[in-house]
Amino acid sequence: MEGLKMLLGKVSQLWRYPVKSLGGEAMECARLTHSGLVGDRHWAIYDPQAPVIRSAKQWPALLSMQARYLSAPGDGDYHPRVAAVNLTAADGTQCASDNHHLTAWLSRQLGHPAQLRAREPAANLDFYRLPTARSTEDIAAELGLSANDSLPDFSIDSTELANALATCATPPGALYDAYPLHVLTQDSLHYIEQASGLNTDCRRFRPNLLLETAHPSPRLTEQEWLGASLAIGEALIHIHTPTLRCSMPGREQAGFGLAAQPALPRAIAQLAGRNLGVNARVLRPGTVTVGDPVYLTQGDP
Repeated sequence: MEGLKMLLGKVSQLWRYPVKSLGGEAMECARLTHSGLVGDRHWAIYDPQAPVIRSAKQWPALLSMQARYLSAPGDGDYHPRVAAVNLTAADGTQCASDNHHLTAWLSRQLGHPAQLRAREPAANLDFYRLPTARSTEDIAAELGLSANDSLPDFSIDSTELANALATCATPPGALYDAYPLHVLTQDSLHYIEQASGLNTDCRRFRPNLLLETAHPSPRLTEQEWLGASLAIGEALIHIHTPTLRCSMPGREQAGFGLAAQPALPRAIAQLAGRNLGVNARVLRPGTVTVGDPVYLTQGDP
C-alpha cells in the first residue's frame, strides 16, 4: 500500500441507510465511491404539502423506522432506477416501495401527508429546493440550540456547499446532509458514555464506518485525524470536518429499543463542543470489509 504511515485500527462496523433519516442495514462488505457508500441514502421522505424533503430534524418519528433493500443497489442510480426498499415501522408493520398502498401507509405512520421519493439528478433542483431559504432561526432550531447558545462557526465548510445548503434541503444530486461519508470511533462513544453515564449505542449517530482503534482509549480520537487521509481496504478517504451534532441522538428510537435521552445532546455539547465523529470524502473508490485495517497515509490528499 502506498505511503503508509501508521496503523490506526480496523473497521468494526459498516452501515448503509437506504432512506434518509431511517435506520439502516449493517453490512459485512461495501463499496465506497465518490458519492459515498453504494446504496446509502438513495431514498428520502418527501412532504408534498410543503413541498420539501423531510428529515428526522423536522419529523422525529422517522428515527424509529427502518429500511432495507429488496435488491442490490447500483452505484450512481437515480430515479427511476433506484433499487426497491422495504420499510418497517415502529409497530412492526411493513410496506415496500413498489406497493401502491405505500403513500397511505406512510402517511398514517407519520401523521403527515408523506411520500417515499427516490433521489433525483442534481439538475432537478425543484426536488431539492427549500420552500424558503434557511434563516439563522431555522439553523438554531435544527441544532436544538437554546436562546443562550451561539451558532457554530461554519467557515470550515466550503462556500459552494454552504450556498447550496442555504437554499436546498441537501446537496443537489444527493440525499446526505452535507458530506457523503460519516466516520465514528468506538473511542468517542466510550468517552461520552463514561463521562456522562448515558447510552451511546452507535445507532443513535448513524455512522457509515465505525472504527476500533489499535490502542483503545476513551477520547475523541477521530478529531485528531482532521485533514488526514485514511487507507481502508481498497479505498482512500479524506477526513474533512467534525460532525456537528443536533438534538437527534437524544431522541427516542422506539423501533430499536432506544429510549429518549434529552441529556445526550447537552453532554456532547459540554464534552465535545457539539462535535462527535467526522465527515469524510472518498478520494479513491474501493471495497471495504469489516475487519479491514485502517492506516493513516503520508502526505496531503
